[in-house]
Amino acid sequence: SVPKTLQEEVKRALANDSGAVLKTYHIVVAFTIEPYSPSFGADSPNRIVSSPIRGIMTTYGYVLADPTTPDRLSVWFSGGKVTCGEEKESHQFQVWKETFGSPAINKGRRRRRRTFREGAMVFAAQMMMGATGYDDAMDEDTGEVSYTFTRPVGGHAKNYVDILHLDDKIRVMRGHAGTTYAFARLKE
Repeated sequence: SVPKTLQEEVKRALANDSGAVLKTYHIVVAFTIEPYSPSFGADSPNRIVSSPIRGIMTTYGYVLADPTTPDRLSVWFSGGKVTCGEEKESHQFQVWKETFGSPAINKGRRRRRRTFREGAMVFAAQMMMGATGYDDAMDEDTGEVSYTFTRPVGGHAKNYVDILHLDDKIRVMRGHAGTTYAFARLKE
C-alpha cells in the first residue's frame, strides 16, 4: 500500500493539475555471499559459509514526476525483501537458513547481539522511517526476510533519477548520487 505521506504528495500534485501519475519503482539486485576467509576477521558473520550463496535483494518504491525539473522522477523507497537464490534442497539454502533464520533453526545457537552502533541504526530506522518487519522471523519455506517503511525514504530533491534517454528498447537514467543506469527491455 502507498504510505500516507506519499498519498498526500500525490493529492497535492493532482490539485495543481500537473497530471502526476504515481508509479511503482522496484530495484532488484543479485548478490553473492562469499565463502569465509580469515582476512574477514574473527567476527565475520559468514564463518559458516563454505561455498558461495546467491541471493536476491528487492527494494520497493514509488516514483512521481518532479514538479520543478523536467525528465526527473522523484523516488520514495517503502520497503524490500532479501531472498535466497539457491535451490531449496541445496546445502547453500540450509546455510542461508542458519545465517538468516530464527534461533530455533540455528540449533540452539543464540543470534549475535547487536553492537551499540547497530542498535542505534535500528532505532534511527524505526524512528525516522517507521521501519518494521526486519526483525521478524525468516519465511522458512522461501528463506525470505522482508521489511517496510511506514514513513518512506526519499522525495523531491532528496532521491531522484533523471531520464537521459528513453525509447521502446532502452532507458538510461542518472541517480541523485551520480550513478548512471542503463536498462534494456527483454523480449517476451
